[in-house]
Amino acid sequence: MTIGLNASMRTARLQLILDAIDADMDEYSTPSKLLIYSGERPSTGGSVDEYDPFLVEFALPHPCGTIVNNVLNFNTVDDVSASVSGTATWGRIVDSDDNFIMDLSVSNFTGSGDIKLDSVNIIQGENIHCNSAIITEGNA
Repeated sequence: MTIGLNASMRTARLQLILDAIDADMDEYSTPSKLLIYSGERPSTGGSVDEYDPFLVEFALPHPCGTIVNNVLNFNTVDDVSASVSGTATWGRIVDSDDNFIMDLSVSNFTGSGDIKLDSVNIIQGENIHCNSAIITEGNA
């Protein structure tokens, strides 16, 4: 059975995530990043397998998002060019010093991933668009 939290606790948990991503960052500093990978997702915060390619790096804006009704909606990120070709399977958010914050699921824009891309089929040199990135707090 999953836990049920009151609304203020759900918001507080999301605020901790938002604060961790935006820590030590402003509109002039090195941004936090959303990194998209191919291959098997490691254990939480674990090392990335050297054979699972890093596909895309999105710079996150400051602030990176807003919390509404117990959902953290990430602000729009700029499109970027893919580093290599592969199938996007998971993503990682790191802060401006490349410290691990969280791992997330990835899908195409009609899928159920935390991160929704136009397509999970990434081709080197193509522009990649992140349709949305959201985190919904439990029982919200």
